[in-house]
Amino acid sequence: MKVIKSALTGYCHGVSETMRKANSCLTLAEKKNLNCYSIGQLIHNTDVSTYYEKRGLKIIRKPEDAEPGVALIRAHGIPQSLRQDFGKRGFILEDATCVNIKKTQKIIIEDCKAGRALVLLGVRSHAETLCLQGTEDPSRPGSVIPLNLVSNEEDLKALFVSVEKSQPVTIVVQTTFEQGLYEKLSSLIMEHYPDCKKGNGLCGACLKRKKAAEDLCSICQAVVVIGGFNSENTKDLAKYIQKRGRRVYCVENGSDIDSDFEEDIRRNGIETIGVCSGTSTPSEIIDHVCERLESIN
Repeated sequence: MKVIKSALTGYCHGVSETMRKANSCLTLAEKKNLNCYSIGQLIHNTDVSTYYEKRGLKIIRKPEDAEPGVALIRAHGIPQSLRQDFGKRGFILEDATCVNIKKTQKIIIEDCKAGRALVLLGVRSHAETLCLQGTEDPSRPGSVIPLNLVSNEEDLKALFVSVEKSQPVTIVVQTTFEQGLYEKLSSLIMEHYPDCKKGNGLCGACLKRKKAAEDLCSICQAVVVIGGFNSENTKDLAKYIQKRGRRVYCVENGSDIDSDFEEDIRRNGIETIGVCSGTSTPSEIIDHVCERLESIN
């Protein structure tokens, strides 16, 4: 089997920063003889999350879940009220919120102050979406800035009823939202509201990975996408490749390259296969998947 790896794989900057701060949290917790936590799954990669859990980084969701200790705010961020609750409870917080999400929060605050209605395109209950929905108004401490959440075309009906057509509107988006859906929904919203603008865009690292994957599609019969099955950017990457007419295999690690996988490869006569990954997939997992693929006769 000929295997061609994407020109862009491994962690994005935001995930790399999360990993660096996870190590810092563990060191600080050990120094202070405290428990260490991640507020939500560390990253959308089961192998990596399990490794850090074994090292002592326990997953919690809210401050009532455990005794105070050192807690990591992962790349997706958390609502401001939850951050405050952890602080009041006595947790030492280490913040790894992605800079792109912080920029989006700044846009939300500025455009709210300017009197613009805010529309958030995002996956309902996704950690980043919840973080953005929890953005507080600095002029009114404790008051959350209202965002109109749109996850699909059906949600547009409620939006068009609740926000008058004459109202200035700003669209912000969950940075890992599905690209095709983002483009469709934002176009429909901008068509409806005369004074409408886009406040931020999709994650640049994810878009670059798609371009690299597109290059693979031109020279490979199929593409393996490596990443957590609960990772939005990984799922969107797979959809992007499928739309370009290539067979896609989604795996989390090398153990997913099993006998059924190999049989499907042979049945479809695949001799050249590409490999790409989501932003939370470490290089060692990618290398192992490549080795497993290369061993297929």
